[in-house]
Amino acid sequence: MINIKKKFISYLIVAAVSLLFLNIVVDLFSKKKTKPDSRELSRVEVENIFWQVLDSYGVKAQWMVKKKYKDANEDSIKSQFFVSIPADIPIPLILKDINNIIEKDITAFVSEEKKIFGTTEVRVYTNELLKLKATLTPDKNLIRKKNDFTFVISNAMDLSDRKYTDFLQINFPVACSVVPDPDLIIKADSLSQYSKNYVILLNDNLSDPKMKLVQEYQKELLRSSIKNILTSFPKTKAVVVDEKSKLYNSPIYNFVCDEVKRRNYPVIPLSEFIDLETEENNELLSKFKFHAEDTVTSRSKVFYLPLENFVKVMPLIEKYKKQGNRILPFSSKN
Repeated sequence: MINIKKKFISYLIVAAVSLLFLNIVVDLFSKKKTKPDSRELSRVEVENIFWQVLDSYGVKAQWMVKKKYKDANEDSIKSQFFVSIPADIPIPLILKDINNIIEKDITAFVSEEKKIFGTTEVRVYTNELLKLKATLTPDKNLIRKKNDFTFVISNAMDLSDRKYTDFLQINFPVACSVVPDPDLIIKADSLSQYSKNYVILLNDNLSDPKMKLVQEYQKELLRSSIKNILTSFPKTKAVVVDEKSKLYNSPIYNFVCDEVKRRNYPVIPLSEFIDLETEENNELLSKFKFHAEDTVTSRSKVFYLPLENFVKVMPLIEKYKKQGNRILPFSSKN
């Protein structure tokens, strides 16, 4: 009986030791798996990260000069870079973006030394070895020739309360279209509190008798309607006309335009805006990219789109803004 107990105890000890050994092996294996994520960045990889970041800010290759570099204490690189950048690009943001990319390598870090006249020397080290040396110099004569974007949200006045709040909280100075209606006067008037503009849209949805513009009305009645519209929505930045509307194709159209212009409001055909109301995602993104990157035609682009499409193109808007494109309120066009 005693021998049986001894054997049983021996089995338990062997099992415990085996489990301990197994846990150690599993732990070592797990650590090995995580090592590739923290491997040391090569010189080429660091340089590629540097140029990737500069390119995202619209810095051109011709603004860079590569020169030989020799330092007895820093023999891990053979070249250094001198980069002239437009003065409107904040150098701290460039350094921050570089840091955000290389932070996965726990051995790497960026150092900077600011010199006179705004020149900044950037050094990137991994495992205490210098992998990149570059000098960034702001130059006010360098201009990033980009575009100006203005956005008009087509459905803001029809949104639910929650989505309308989302519209108001957009950080960009976007505008929206307003079809004249007495119920929208207070709502439109409050837009300026949120750094938003609006434009009046004349289409076939004008239903209030005091604001309707139909060819059955005599001139005095038309003048009265125009006056009611413009006094009710005095902060409008323009009067936009839908060319598909009955008004645009009626005999009274020229009279209405003249009366609006006489009150110092511009009249703009809706077709002058870039229509992004498509429901197809690929078509939406492709069309926006095409017009956003086009520098041959007008550099001032006005996009007309519903809120949901604006949200979809926001990542691209941020990208183009970073490259030097400007997001302007509709009021800046006048």
